[in-house]
Amino acid sequence: MGGFAVRGAFPAAICLAICACGGDASRGASGTGKPGSGWACADSAVFSPMEYSRMLRMGKACGADVAEIRSVVGRDTLVKRFVLLDSAAHAAGSAGVVADGAWKGSIVLRVPISRAVVLSSAQIGFMLRLGVEDRIVGVGAGAYIVDSALAAKVSQGEVLEVGNGPQVSLEKVVSLKPDLVMTFATGGAYDDYDRLSTLEIPLMLTSEWQEESPLAKFEWISLFAKLFGMEARAQEISAGYGEELSRMAEKETDPMSACRENGPRVIAGMAYGGVWYAPGGRSYTASLIRQAGGCYLWAGDTTREMKFSLEEIFAVADSADVWVNPGIYGTPDDILAAEPRLGRIRPFREKRVCQNDARKSAGGGNDFFESAVSRPVELVRNLHECVFGIKEGESGTISEDPPYKWYRNIYNFAL
Repeated sequence: MGGFAVRGAFPAAICLAICACGGDASRGASGTGKPGSGWACADSAVFSPMEYSRMLRMGKACGADVAEIRSVVGRDTLVKRFVLLDSAAHAAGSAGVVADGAWKGSIVLRVPISRAVVLSSAQIGFMLRLGVEDRIVGVGAGAYIVDSALAAKVSQGEVLEVGNGPQVSLEKVVSLKPDLVMTFATGGAYDDYDRLSTLEIPLMLTSEWQEESPLAKFEWISLFAKLFGMEARAQEISAGYGEELSRMAEKETDPMSACRENGPRVIAGMAYGGVWYAPGGRSYTASLIRQAGGCYLWAGDTTREMKFSLEEIFAVADSADVWVNPGIYGTPDDILAAEPRLGRIRPFREKRVCQNDARKSAGGGNDFFESAVSRPVELVRNLHECVFGIKEGESGTISEDPPYKWYRNIYNFAL
């Protein structure tokens, strides 16, 4: 199947990541979860292939499962390394943490994780997909959780709210006695990573939100599968997509494919203060539009973000058929209130504006950032419906039970 067939099917890559072959080691373990647990092993890590992720690597070192996570935090790039050991490995003393070189100071985790504090929507989404939401003992704020069952547990006090950012309660986190705390960092004032890192609890930053395609984000399911002992379930999920992932992979090799196939021309972004901010041609949004069959106006760009004057936008906007992701705005009136001149844009005039807020929590949490991350095929189908103007009941509409909808035409229905 084109260039992808040479590299192998995407489900196989997921399988390799979550079923990395074992190895032999003969060192003891302290299993404290603290960096540098005193194990010694000279073997270097052997990483399994990750087809699209730029931020995650997984493999084996000294017979143990290892993960390396990169996070871009402001102008810096943090690289954190983890060694994942099951109870049998600890009991037998049959795996070791690299004490020298690249793996010195890596964090040792006992897996499967039984108690986790998770502070980002995507982390919750992966756990929901794998069926391990019962391992969540703490969240940042329940109001932003879209999944009704988990939100109910928070409201009933079965899952504790610990806060986010500067408001995170270290006392509450400690009281939960988690095996792992998962958060993220942007380099801004809202980060809670530095405060949480002072605790005597293993801490993991995840950076799936910094990936550049739906496939790259989906590959992170292999990490969650390893952490929670759900490798078999992750393989079932990947295999269940059949050839869909392979077809998506083919499109990633050619950013201009949808444009050559005369797909609907798509503009994305929003104006703030007279400046239009648009995703670059190598951004997650551009990849998603391409996967959905749309020809992104800036598909040939090689950056992740662009800025234009409104005059520059008006010069190209009439060539666009569809407008995707109009900032934070969910209704035509909201858009016009923010910038009245945008009513001149052709997709706005022709009522073809797609926003990703079709499913939200009562507190404003957006399921696009929760469940959609672990459902790349459903997400692409849903955006395809919106970009091509397919309505419920028409031929080609997606039939799911329950239906997964994140994108909607803002003219078709109100939230």
